[in-house]
Amino acid sequence: MTTATTTRRHRRASGAVRKLPSGRWQARYTAPDGALRPLGTFPTKAEADQALAHEVSRMARGVWRDPRLGDQPLGEWFRGWIATRGDLAPSTRALYGRLLDRWIDAEVPVTHGSRVRTVRLGFRTLASLTPADVREWDAAVLAEASRRAAERWQRAAAHPRRVNAAIRQWAAAEGRPVAVTGRIPIELREAWLDATGGVMADPRATLRSVGHTEAAQAYRLLHTGMAQAVSDRLIPANPCAIKGASQRDARHRAERRVVGPEDLWALADAMPERYRAAVVIAFLSGLRAGEQFALQRKHVDLATGTVRVEQSLGRPGAGSGRYASTKSRAGRRTVTLPRVAVDALAEHLARFTPESRDAVVFGTATGRPLTSGSRTVMFARARAAIGREDLTWHDLRHSAMTLVALTGATLPELMQRAGHSTPRAALQYQHAGDNAQVRIATRLDAMAPRLTP
Repeated sequence: MTTATTTRRHRRASGAVRKLPSGRWQARYTAPDGALRPLGTFPTKAEADQALAHEVSRMARGVWRDPRLGDQPLGEWFRGWIATRGDLAPSTRALYGRLLDRWIDAEVPVTHGSRVRTVRLGFRTLASLTPADVREWDAAVLAEASRRAAERWQRAAAHPRRVNAAIRQWAAAEGRPVAVTGRIPIELREAWLDATGGVMADPRATLRSVGHTEAAQAYRLLHTGMAQAVSDRLIPANPCAIKGASQRDARHRAERRVVGPEDLWALADAMPERYRAAVVIAFLSGLRAGEQFALQRKHVDLATGTVRVEQSLGRPGAGSGRYASTKSRAGRRTVTLPRVAVDALAEHLARFTPESRDAVVFGTATGRPLTSGSRTVMFARARAAIGREDLTWHDLRHSAMTLVALTGATLPELMQRAGHSTPRAALQYQHAGDNAQVRIATRLDAMAPRLTP
């Protein structure tokens, strides 16, 4: 007599239950595509029936998810998602690519006591990522970003130009006379060494805050991408749930340096003559650097004292072509300048800008747009010359908007002038109107005695 090795099947429209040779019972459900998919094995038929009934109930109630969804590698999915985001500005797309390559789809070291290992989210599937995984990764990114940033600063700080700038800054704070350029007297150098031990305080940030910006950017990208995966029904919930992680750099942005009138004119005078007015316009217009250096003569109306922002200077690697679109729709705007800025701009146009409508306002001597690298070098020399090594070009924009706020501008007016656009702002802010821009410029003119050199 032969022993039967066939399994016992109990087929129904919603699925099937069968007894396996091992004695366990397997439940399979009928998927929306008609295929039978395994649900698992159970000790008894009753338990298999119960599991199948639960799965069928989930389908009937519309809460069932295909367990195969979300099985794509996270790094691969993120690259495809970024590639299909047609709303991204070239610079934003480039930033997302860097963050993905550097932090999300990269091996980030994780330290546990004396043990060091690496975590790479890009190798994980979307559905496998848990809040605990994200917390571990976020802590690792913050630590590694801070370490790399501090290391970069220490290398740069050893440069003789940085050392000389630190000595001049210390001398100015101590009330010691020192020339803004030229050789530093040996006795002053020795006094600085005696007082500080040659240790320079980080002019950009404390060690606590260094790297926070990049870590927050990486977390925001991961959170946004996973939110899209939830919206696409690839995963049931967003595993990025760290309170405050997206805004951990907000406090440091709030502490950004404000340029005062004295430093403004000192900076302007320390710049090459061709770009002196560029510093003044940046301080009084609040334009982004890319917007300002993409201005052409046709965008300037001296009669009304306005500039039209219609484009931005493209960044290397952020897109093809000399010019790119503005950062957002709100970036396309008309900004009314105060009289002191109009006068500086008029003088600059007369001396340095060709008559052609397409001529670049703050271009090079050959008429080409000034690259960000060249601007950075010139500005670094100017800030070192006045002992303000801590300043960046973006601090001019920040100072401009701070000054506008001091005029009593409303939040919608401030948002319009700055060209800011976020989902939250789109809901609660309305168009401020052209008259508001004129009022802002008038208020700035009222401050002119304190702004004029």
